[in-house]
Amino acid sequence: MDEFVHRIVESLTTDGRRLSVVRNPDGFLLGVDTQQKVLTTSGLLLLPVNSGIELRVRYELEDKHSDQKVCYIMDHIDDILPDIKSHLYIAPTFTIAKLMPACNEVELLQAKMTYGMASYIFHKKFTRNLTIDETRSLLSEAENLYGMDIQTVCSSLKSIPLQWDKVETIDQISAILLKVISRGVYHEIEPTIEELNANFQDFIDKRYFSFINSSSVQKPKMVHKILPHLTHAHQRTDKVALLVIDGMTYWQYLILDKALNNIGISTKKDMTLAWLPSITKLSRQAIFRGEAPKTDYRQSPTDENRLWVNYWTSRPTPKRMQNYEIAYTHGNLTLDNNSCYRQAMVDTNLDEKMHTLNSNKDLYALTKNWAEEVADDIKTIHDQGYQIYITTDHGNVLANPWRALNSQEKTYLYERESRGNRHLIYNNADYLKSFLQSNSEIEESLLVHEEWAVWRNAKSFSNKDGITHGGAHFLEVVIPFITIKKK
Repeated sequence: MDEFVHRIVESLTTDGRRLSVVRNPDGFLLGVDTQQKVLTTSGLLLLPVNSGIELRVRYELEDKHSDQKVCYIMDHIDDILPDIKSHLYIAPTFTIAKLMPACNEVELLQAKMTYGMASYIFHKKFTRNLTIDETRSLLSEAENLYGMDIQTVCSSLKSIPLQWDKVETIDQISAILLKVISRGVYHEIEPTIEELNANFQDFIDKRYFSFINSSSVQKPKMVHKILPHLTHAHQRTDKVALLVIDGMTYWQYLILDKALNNIGISTKKDMTLAWLPSITKLSRQAIFRGEAPKTDYRQSPTDENRLWVNYWTSRPTPKRMQNYEIAYTHGNLTLDNNSCYRQAMVDTNLDEKMHTLNSNKDLYALTKNWAEEVADDIKTIHDQGYQIYITTDHGNVLANPWRALNSQEKTYLYERESRGNRHLIYNNADYLKSFLQSNSEIEESLLVHEEWAVWRNAKSFSNKDGITHGGAHFLEVVIPFITIKKK
């Protein structure tokens, strides 16, 4: 049992008594997150009751003949009738400050801590008493990491105005996701995330495909408009670097954004939309082609380099460029030649590792370590006088299994890259129609367009949980487009 939970339970119970009652003036035991953690870890039910009559009803109907361990939380213990009180252990008044004697008691009482905050502070194990200011600083640190319970998180998510073509929407959602994921409780808000995603699917149906022909002058609304946007925004001899982070969803970018801010790099956040299906072959191709991708394209660094060079050398004068003015780097963000006017860099480290993971908390840890190193590389590029743009080809989502495809279902798919955990691309629409007829129970969960189908929700064509992409979930499709002005 976790030591923090053990100390809480130890304060509320005694050997030989299954039922207990306690006063809790700071309200810590009333938190739903606290009650859930104590119950799942120790089996002790923390049950608020408002009066002696309510306790009697509960005792007679539920607890008198049950094996459940219960601690009643009650303001006025004197209201308990003697015949019931004889069956209860009367625990000493509980406040969270009793478990954290090094901290200032008044500051803890005013803090209204969540379980996560309290657990974080408890496990610090201070060997001296903290001042008021040190306690406040510690509470602020804990609040930044663990300051919202799940009910508050879900309410906050549901209160965000959903304008999917505005960066404020994904930025606010991702800031909350970051806190939840760092605590390892993403699964507790998945139903709310799916509510938001249902709204995004309505946005896709009504507006997504209209962005294919949108103007790129003000901003690139889809990834294939990024290069046209850069063309409008820059003169031929401007030093421009486009950094494409393979597979980075928006909440992961926020980790990088903090790392950049910490070393003095100011960023301007915006968003764009990945190409569907949200796979590298199509969406990253769309970035480097500067127009709609082609299905028969073979994904490789060599072909990406060719698309990048061809785009800039085929511009009408006066913006047409020469080959020696253009550079492309695959695999990292190392600057080999700082004299080129157009630099493209593709970092594949995140995507290569994330596909081996099956939890967002592991992905958070991976991203945090990666971001600290990458921020220094970006600063080096910035110091060389480049205006930098950061984006990705697609995001990612923690998907859970529907089932894997059988060999017959794979037969009519277009080619190897046309089958993934989240997408299917067929040789023709008749084969897709046949698949849907045979699996009609999932048709409403798929976005079907022309000769392809992708998952709208967080399901996958797999037999296990995993971090993946290819579908139409907002975590895959709504991606960062970040500007760092020239130094």
